[in-house]
Amino acid sequence: MEKARIQASGLGLILVLLLVSGALAYTLRYMKVEPDRMAEFERLPMEKGKWEAEEILFSEMTYEILKATKTTMRAYDSGEELVPVLFVGYFEDQKYGSQIHSPRHCLPGSGWGIMSHRQEEIEVNGRTLPINRVIIGARDSRQLMYYWFETRSGTITSEFALKFNLFLNALFMKPTDAAFVRLTVNIPQSQPEKAGEEVLHDFLSDFLTPIENSLPFGSN
Repeated sequence: MEKARIQASGLGLILVLLLVSGALAYTLRYMKVEPDRMAEFERLPMEKGKWEAEEILFSEMTYEILKATKTTMRAYDSGEELVPVLFVGYFEDQKYGSQIHSPRHCLPGSGWGIMSHRQEEIEVNGRTLPINRVIIGARDSRQLMYYWFETRSGTITSEFALKFNLFLNALFMKPTDAAFVRLTVNIPQSQPEKAGEEVLHDFLSDFLTPIENSLPFGSN
């Protein structure tokens, strides 16, 4: 008798969980909260101090694969040998087949191998910025990459944390928009990784705030 009651209780709990999961799935799929504004990459200067940018365009197929709402990709020349390249992709809604593509999945398919990857925190203008620090290589080429995600909860470095953030925002009826920020720089074989780090840190000291303010999550 006791065993039967336990089994019935367990079945009841399973049924409740299924009902809750179903209701939640319905909410995540059909309920959408619009962001108060879109990304405004025109607020991201093409020229600032010693930096002068050139816009880089993808092929139409690449834009179709990305499925981002808005993107910008720019090479910022400062007259020095190492030129940082900035890519920012803004996704208005991640619930309908337009979720952010992780470099972990995209890089091998485009011919780049991940030589090292770690999460760390860097200091930019007196504040701490969490990033993914990645060294990628293809044949004789080598690049240093920093990337992270911007959401309504702040800066995120983990793909898993990004998914969980999406779930929470949808659950509490908040916009599910997010942005992917990537910085890369080619590092000649004759130079150490430190040279690339110095260039990216120098660039971020001038552009981190404009990057953030070009997104709907910025302080404006």
